[in-house]
Amino acid sequence: MAELDHLIFASPDVPAGVAHIRDLTGVEAIAGGPHLGHGSHNYLLTFDESTYFEIIGVDPDQPDPEGPRPFGLDDMTAPKLVGYAIHPTGDETLEDVVAAMSAAGIDAGRIAEMSRQKPDGTVISWRLTFGGETGVASEGALPFAIDWGDQPSPATTLPSMGRLVSVHVSHPDAAVRASAEALGLGVEVTEGPAALRAVVETTSGTVEIS
Repeated sequence: MAELDHLIFASPDVPAGVAHIRDLTGVEAIAGGPHLGHGSHNYLLTFDESTYFEIIGVDPDQPDPEGPRPFGLDDMTAPKLVGYAIHPTGDETLEDVVAAMSAAGIDAGRIAEMSRQKPDGTVISWRLTFGGETGVASEGALPFAIDWGDQPSPATTLPSMGRLVSVHVSHPDAAVRASAEALGLGVEVTEGPAALRAVVETTSGTVEIS
């Protein structure tokens, strides 16, 4: 069964997003690298060996991409938690996870390939679902799926933010809530305005990120 892979915290200005998370947790995120052709770059922290935290924003060193930047970055005015990703486990494939999402009533979109160059020059690549009813389309309520293939998750090499206590999804649409619950991820789903929230236990105390 698929498991949580990472949380996505988007910021129109990445240094401001990094500072916000540092002020909350007492931990400084490290550079992940640019998503070439997509106009974005990220900084990262981890929760454990398989789950991490991504701060993503506009990359000022890249030209404007042909299409919109991911996670609504082009229209964003303030940083916020915007989405989460899941990954296959055991013998599962990304296609298996997509099938499970379909069974839960979720249009996962198409499978695409992406890569980024780490600060040390290493290029890492992955496959992920793109579009459909996930991510921005569901206002963060429904996850996209990602597969790191034979390489280790980025979570294994990052500074620790702390322990991820819980993830909470709020959404006014009963069908969206039912789909989120059907994935069996342990995410708490409630009725209310569309919102995503994480509770993290850090060395500075327990904090909420939304």
